[in-house]
Amino acid sequence: MDCPLYEKIANQIEQQVAEGIFLPGAKIPSVRKSSKQMAVSVATVLQAYSLLEDRGVIKARPQKGYFVQETQRPASPAKKIEPTKTEESVHTLLQRLLHVVRDDTMVQFGSAVPKSQFLPVRQLQRSVGRLMRLEPEVCVSYEFTPGSLALRRQIAIRMLDNGCQLQPDDITITLGCQNALMLSLQAVTQPGDTIAIESPTYYGVLQAIETLQLKAIEIPCDTATGIDTEVLQQATADWNIKACVVTPNNHNPTGSSLNHAARLRLIALSVEHDFVLIEDDIYGELSYQDKRDRALKADDQANTVIYCSSFSKSIAPGFRIGWLVGGAYQAIIERQAHAQSLAIPTLTQTAIANFLENGAYDRHLRKTRQAYQNNLARCQQLITQHFPDGTQMSYPKGGFLLWVTLPKKVNAMKLHAQALEIGIGLLPGLVFSFTSQYHHHFRLNYALNWDNAIDTALKELGRLSHQQMQDAL
Repeated sequence: MDCPLYEKIANQIEQQVAEGIFLPGAKIPSVRKSSKQMAVSVATVLQAYSLLEDRGVIKARPQKGYFVQETQRPASPAKKIEPTKTEESVHTLLQRLLHVVRDDTMVQFGSAVPKSQFLPVRQLQRSVGRLMRLEPEVCVSYEFTPGSLALRRQIAIRMLDNGCQLQPDDITITLGCQNALMLSLQAVTQPGDTIAIESPTYYGVLQAIETLQLKAIEIPCDTATGIDTEVLQQATADWNIKACVVTPNNHNPTGSSLNHAARLRLIALSVEHDFVLIEDDIYGELSYQDKRDRALKADDQANTVIYCSSFSKSIAPGFRIGWLVGGAYQAIIERQAHAQSLAIPTLTQTAIANFLENGAYDRHLRKTRQAYQNNLARCQQLITQHFPDGTQMSYPKGGFLLWVTLPKKVNAMKLHAQALEIGIGLLPGLVFSFTSQYHHHFRLNYALNWDNAIDTALKELGRLSHQQMQDAL
């Protein structure tokens, strides 16, 4: 016999809670809203909610609504990688956490996307308009792999700043840096292979590993000094590592940068143990120093470092223009790129090439770097003032991401759920590793239009953290 309608509704909501759609402490839709969504009576929804209360799934708060109990059973933790593949999909977790990025009403600490005031929007608007008026046929034509020669020439010129002597033919244009990383991994690995990654690391690397069915060794990444080359050397003795993905400049999420000795050691290890270094340098242009750091690729005598970057963090995220320097793997990468995407949008490539050529990019970068430094100082000051004692922060020398380590009694996933309730988005540390070691960490984006709302949001996060500390006593 079929169960009553209210019980079906209760079962559906309970399943949503189990799947993490509604996180512990999160508010669920009101009775009236659920009534409209499900096309049932208010009385039926009330019966369903009452049943969920009896089951201990939700709890009513007078004048506020219904909330998921904060004592819900946690999802099964991902297995520690030594190396293994996680059973808990990073992609699934990110789908739950990153949906708030599209909500303009929220304070967006969670996304690694700069606000438009830090992007050369007007210059690009003029460039795109001029191109469409004067060269419409060119703009709507295919620009086949390896991409626009004009853009590749400008990239080769810019990469002189990071120590790389390149020709345009050394460069392949990609659909952003994520596409460059995927192409690089595909070129040098097969499903089941083992690669080394930083821990914590950019979640896009974890998604690539899942998609390509690779295994990963997580190498500790210090918030000041970057990847631990000693641990990496130990790992090479135990595992046949095919590649190592590393961000030597302004690392995401910690903001760390490798010193010169560590860079040379990393390259030497890759040669000695025959693995490919895949360098993610997407934040390299955003160094706060007068002269940006050298790329690993600049000291690559064996031509086996694959360099990846893009303009997504400095010019236009939505243009999706990245590039890679494949070295010894250039030919296979270009074949794969052509097979997968055939061509890269012509209009956006040409607009960026024009922007780089007229010298406006360097002026834009100087202004943006200073603004990020100012925001970082303000952010660190507020965290020091309003977060619990024992809270630690990274000290980035570039980029716009801050890694925050909370006291052990403060759970970042719970803080995320609580923050959503008051219009604040942040990204918990669990998405930066296949293991469950970053429960008390979160990444914070400070490339925001700084105003009183940002100050208030940081104070609120501090208040919620203090409250968790009190509740744990």
